[in-house]
Amino acid sequence: MNAATATQSFTPVCSYYLVKQGTPNPFLGYSESSLKRCTRCKGAYYMDGGAQKLQWKIHKKNCKPSSLDTTKMDLDHCTKALKSALYGGSPDLYFIIKRVRGLFDTGAENSDMAAFHLHSIARGLMSLNTSLLLGIVACPYMSSLLFGEEEDLLSTKYRLVKNTKLAKYNGRPSDEFLEDIEDETEKEEVTLLVEQYDKLDDSWGQPSSMSFCYLYFNLIVACTIRGQLSHSSTHDGNGTLRGGNPKMKSPETLLSTAALRRAMELWTDPHVLASCGDAMAPAASLAVTAVEYYRVHNLLCEEHLRNAHELVPGLAIDHLAMTCMKEILDGAGSASYSSKLLKSLKDICGKVWDANCPWRNLPIERRATFAIAFYDYVENADNNSFSSYGRGVELPDNDDMNQIFRTIVGLHNPIDATIAGSVWKTAAEDGEFIGVHGSGCNYRSRAFFYYLLRSESDGWEGMDVTKLIKEFEDIPRIHKAPDDPKVKEKDECFRLAEGDKRHDEMNRIFSS
Repeated sequence: MNAATATQSFTPVCSYYLVKQGTPNPFLGYSESSLKRCTRCKGAYYMDGGAQKLQWKIHKKNCKPSSLDTTKMDLDHCTKALKSALYGGSPDLYFIIKRVRGLFDTGAENSDMAAFHLHSIARGLMSLNTSLLLGIVACPYMSSLLFGEEEDLLSTKYRLVKNTKLAKYNGRPSDEFLEDIEDETEKEEVTLLVEQYDKLDDSWGQPSSMSFCYLYFNLIVACTIRGQLSHSSTHDGNGTLRGGNPKMKSPETLLSTAALRRAMELWTDPHVLASCGDAMAPAASLAVTAVEYYRVHNLLCEEHLRNAHELVPGLAIDHLAMTCMKEILDGAGSASYSSKLLKSLKDICGKVWDANCPWRNLPIERRATFAIAFYDYVENADNNSFSSYGRGVELPDNDDMNQIFRTIVGLHNPIDATIAGSVWKTAAEDGEFIGVHGSGCNYRSRAFFYYLLRSESDGWEGMDVTKLIKEFEDIPRIHKAPDDPKVKEKDECFRLAEGDKRHDEMNRIFSS
């Protein structure tokens, strides 16, 4: 690959202000206008001539087309060239990184070792001056690569989910759900996609997305914070946000803010997290650093963040909670930071907010998706209170989790409490398409929300949802106590969730 072949479609990002073309940013005075491209290197984009002048001193060093032909470069060659290009700046940097991604995707030799070396190179940038990072971003195409949408960090499996009809089913539907699809044409199409999905088994090796993430994600983290390397990348997010207060709008704070947004959006995307695994280890500690910094400086949930339901740039309140719960359940190395974030979130939720708090206008569907994830967490957390490295993780207590649940689903403020019924209804009826698992695998949580819908209540403001979930789980199946009113009610809720056919089959299995 060289400059002549860099014509694929991507969303340009202003190399100075780091705003994405077409995404309004009132904070930086950008509407939806097209960015202006540098006529010399054709790889840098700007909001206007003023932005280009502000960056010219840095950009001019590498403002020229690349003449490097990367097609014959192997991973060893790329690693050596990349280190030089990162530390010294180069118009070839973008093309070397793209070559690395391509080599990982095609299963090049020594991929695991190359990922290790590239990880070390990227981590090394975290302790260096911000001027070096600004130089990297000023190289042709680099702002768009790091902060745009060109790189999705998805594995082949999750890219298949994102770009096909499997997205409708939130991944791979269960065989039973697939069998029950009524539209024969769609059923045939989805069946073929499921067969393709099942062949993409990456359980026996490190997916290419994860190998590449060790480089790519850590470049973004290095642009966000400055700190000393620790013994484990899990702690690499412990540092100082580059540039300090983002209200200053200096080049350093523009870089740090854009990088923080990108890092948090990637981390809280469940498909990206599943594609990259431990390569995103610094994300949770970075989130802790950012939330604490914004809290201390009274920047949490500012107006331009509230509109996107965010606490800090890129970190939406519901996505944060679901990601932390997922990392704890998975026993991730960063589970202790995820637990700390949930406790911080509880404190934030416990405060009195005005009508513009970040969860006030959260869409019902997103509240319902969180509610399903919460059920999954409570059902399984007792068996997963540890990290993958064997250190115990102190989980948030039930009061903490109840506070978070009540806030996000709309029970924090009595004015909003009337929407709870809509959340239960959406979770129960649409849960197979908006849940945390593929269609056909969310029936247990859906049964619980049918249970809430059918329960008589004068209000849910003070509900202890963790207690309710555990009580619901303790109610036996119908064959064990067929005359018990609670058992009969739970059985009816499962019938609504599973459908008559599947429900009768399940009951036969349990009673046999």
